[in-house]
Amino acid sequence: MSECWPKIWGTNIEIYTNDLSSINILRIKKGGTCSLHTHVTKHNVFHVISGKLKIECTNLGESILQKDQSFTVFAGTQHLFCALEETVAVEIMAVKYDHADIQRETIGFIKEVE
Repeated sequence: MSECWPKIWGTNIEIYTNDLSSINILRIKKGGTCSLHTHVTKHNVFHVISGKLKIECTNLGESILQKDQSFTVFAGTQHLFCALEETVAVEIMAVKYDHADIQRETIGFIKEVE
C-alpha cells in the first residue's frame, strides 16, 4: 500500500519501498521548493513526468529538467529542488553502493567447457 505525505511544496506518494530503495511520485506546486539538504548514504534520481523542475546542487550548480529528463544527486551532495511550473516527477532513492560490500570466497575464472 502506498503512503502519501503532504508537504508545503506539494505531495510525496511513496509507491514502493524496501531496505535499499524507495520510489516516490512527487506532485510539486509551481514555486514549491524542498529544504536544502544532504543524504549521507543514499542518492536520488529525479525523472520529470510533466512540468519543469530545477535541481540545485551546492558546488555543482543547477540543472533544469523537463518532461522525460532525469538527474542523479549522489550521496553527500547538498541539494534542493524547485518547480518552475506545476510538476510531476518520479524520485528514486537508493542506498549508495559500496564496493567493499562483497566478501569473496573464491576469485572469478574461466572454466574450460567441453
